[in-house]
Amino acid sequence: MPRVRADRFRSAVSATAACLLLLGVAGLPRREARPGPSTDRPPAPPVPPAPLPGPRTTIRLDSADAPVRAAGREPACAAGLGGGPYPDEDVWVFGLPAGAAAAAAARFVAVTPEFVAPDRERVALTVPTEAGVLTVDGAGGSAAWLRLPAGWTLTGGSAAIAGDAGSFALAAVCPASVSPSSS
Repeated sequence: MPRVRADRFRSAVSATAACLLLLGVAGLPRREARPGPSTDRPPAPPVPPAPLPGPRTTIRLDSADAPVRAAGREPACAAGLGGGPYPDEDVWVFGLPAGAAAAAAARFVAVTPEFVAPDRERVALTVPTEAGVLTVDGAGGSAAWLRLPAGWTLTGGSAAIAGDAGSFALAAVCPASVSPSSS
C-alpha cells in the first residue's frame, strides 16, 4: 500500500468533513438518496455562539491526556460529537474545563491536535479549518471533534481560545468498530 502523504490526507479529511457537515445541515441520513425538489424550505441550521470578545490565547493539551491511542480508552460515542463507532475510523473529542464559570470563561476558536500515524508520520490537523467541527454543548461548554483513521496516537496539541483557560482535555474517544489490519 503506498504511503499517504500528510497534505493529501489533510485534503481528503477536509473534503470528508465538508461533505458530512453539508449532509448534517441538510438533515439527510448517510447512504440515503436525496429527495426530489420540494417547495418546503429546510430549517435553518443552528448557529453556534460567537467566540467571546477579547484577546486570543493559545493553550496546550493537558499532558495527562497524551500519548494515547483511541483503542486504549473507554469508548464514549455521542451523536452530537462525531457519532460512531465507524469502521476503521476513530472519533476524538476535545473540551475545555467543565462547569458554569469555566464554560462562560472560554470558547475554542481552533484546536490543533498532534498525532503520529501508524507509519510514524507526524500529523497536526486544525479543527475546523482542515477537519472536524467546533461545537457548544447543551451546558455551554466548548468542544471540538474530528474523525481520523483508526490506529493513530494522540501525542499533544494546542488550541486558540477566546477567554481564559489553562489547558484543554481529551474529553472522549469513540474507537473504530474495526481496527486497522496489521499487514
